[in-house]
Amino acid sequence: MGRLSTTTTTGAVLVVLLVTAGCALDATAPPRPVAEVVEGPPDCALSTDAWIVPEPGAAPSAPPPPLAGSVPDGFTPVSAVRCAWTTDSVDDADGRWSARLETTWTDDLDRLLAALALPDETGGSGVCTADMEIVPDLWLTSADGRSMRAAWPVTPCGGTLPGTHDVLDALPVEEERLVRVSLVQSRAALDAGCSMQASLPWMLGVGTTTRIEGLEPDDVVTDDAAGTTTVPAVPAQPMAPPALPDPADLDRACVYAVDPPLPEPAAPTDSPFGTGAGSGSAAAPGTISKSVTSGTFTRVVPLADGVGSRLVLAAGQPSTPGLEQCDATTTSFVTLPDHAAGASLPSDPLLTAELDGCGRLLTSDGGARPLPEDLAAALRG
Repeated sequence: MGRLSTTTTTGAVLVVLLVTAGCALDATAPPRPVAEVVEGPPDCALSTDAWIVPEPGAAPSAPPPPLAGSVPDGFTPVSAVRCAWTTDSVDDADGRWSARLETTWTDDLDRLLAALALPDETGGSGVCTADMEIVPDLWLTSADGRSMRAAWPVTPCGGTLPGTHDVLDALPVEEERLVRVSLVQSRAALDAGCSMQASLPWMLGVGTTTRIEGLEPDDVVTDDAAGTTTVPAVPAQPMAPPALPDPADLDRACVYAVDPPLPEPAAPTDSPFGTGAGSGSAAAPGTISKSVTSGTFTRVVPLADGVGSRLVLAAGQPSTPGLEQCDATTTSFVTLPDHAAGASLPSDPLLTAELDGCGRLLTSDGGARPLPEDLAAALRG
């Protein structure tokens, strides 16, 4: 069968070279365990994701995979299946899915088995590079429907032997297909040209540190008892007007429900800012801490004629400083895309509006204006 034209990360792929550091190379390698054999064929939708460590307190996305290792006595493979990460996606009636590339081989497996049987490399001296390698799962299946995960032979530094991947890639491919893994964009969001996830402008309410020319150390007043530092007030620097969309392009609003905030891990006990300097604690001196408000797509609202023009007119007014710092909780907001539905999605919409809470019309530079109630009603649909 034909080979898919895809962009994939297969075999020994180096994502990033972080640092070169010396390490001791083991003189002997531990014995390779015998693989665990399970009933049924491999499932690439679960296989490649099973090793990902979930967030603390979250349930694993898939059952843990069976132990990988050498081929057990009496297990005769008739096919090999590799589950590889890919940048490709799969579109269907439900929407757009992330995918894994499933490649199957059935011929000349003796060459592959010989490569997998090579012992791990040991000994020597030198340096090991701190590489993060994406190693695809490689499954072997038998004629009676059982399967096992094969262990790749490794180098003294723990990386897979490149020759093993070369042997596999030289074999004739029996089948290659994309396997759906998780839904990343619903059909409604895809058809409307809305991102599945969105957030309020990240600069909203976040302070910046400005170097004040001519400021001398004696000009800074520190009150250690109150834990405050005061500097002379300086006029705010004028900002360039924000970029605004063409009103004729605003024909719909993408509506998002705000996601609950993620818990912040506590700072280490030796943190310079004290124990537990995470969520709810004082920020580091000289910084302003503010989490980004994000949301998940729920629906699209078509906009009546004239609404786009009024939104752009309101967004063109001077920003209201008090609204920029408003911290009332919002549960729903909209983005206003200025591209055709179904086209590639912008990473930073020029206009966002809160449907409750502070009720602001927000520009991508962090500016905020009051959103008139009749326009809010039009955005709610």
